[in-house]
Amino acid sequence: MSEDSAGYPGAPPGWYPDPAGGPGQRWWDGYGWTSTTVLPSGEPAPTPHAQGTPPPPRDAQPRWTAGARDARALVSDELRIFPAARFAIALPGFAALVYVISWVANASQWRSFGHQFHLALLAAQNHQAVPVLTAPDSLGWFSSVLVLFALAAIIVDCLWQFRAASAARATGIPARRSPGWGVVFWFVPIVNLWMPYQAIRDCLAYGDPNRPTVLRYWLLFIGMVTGAVLTAIGLMISTPVGVIFGLVAALCALGVLATAPKVVISIAVAHRDAVSP
Repeated sequence: MSEDSAGYPGAPPGWYPDPAGGPGQRWWDGYGWTSTTVLPSGEPAPTPHAQGTPPPPRDAQPRWTAGARDARALVSDELRIFPAARFAIALPGFAALVYVISWVANASQWRSFGHQFHLALLAAQNHQAVPVLTAPDSLGWFSSVLVLFALAAIIVDCLWQFRAASAARATGIPARRSPGWGVVFWFVPIVNLWMPYQAIRDCLAYGDPNRPTVLRYWLLFIGMVTGAVLTAIGLMISTPVGVIFGLVAALCALGVLATAPKVVISIAVAHRDAVSP
């Protein structure tokens, strides 16, 4: 039987010959055979729903269990922090871009700092007094403001990731890491090169078309951080080398700015759709 216009998977409700081979008719409710029958010589039995409105198709029946209600609550918690999270996750890209540009613009200060570092290293090797190093500070007071915003962004990002991972688990999406460990791994050396990525990626179901976006974001993030470190080191050794690394870091930072908000948005949309009736 094909699905009819009323949304039933088979024939519409009605009296049909008893499929068990009996002499009468049996009531078909649109989904299956009921126990209500009528013999040919008797009065036709009233339809089970003659005095009321027939039930809606099964797809429209309430399906929410206690677990589903918990999932909706966790997704609501995630969506409440979503507006701040999509900006906070992109802030590292903005900060890296500002720092790299300022470092390259003040390459002479970094070259001087590299010379100071070399003299301090020689003094330490010869057991002499080590001179005090003066690190370049091209941003001045703005650097302190940027650091404060970065700390706030870290707090928001960690809270968002925990809520997103908890919501994903509640909706039945399997994950390799627990929500708590997924956040902790950001602060553990070596493993923070890939485990935070796994925790974020697993907020999306396997086969979700937005999973590659998470991978692109993570590769750009790692490239941005590595490029920024190499830029500082390169400028201490050679200005052209530092400029090359600075260009790589800046391009990766722009990529983070473009992809990071998409990661937060795609996860929020997927979780919202998963708990929508």
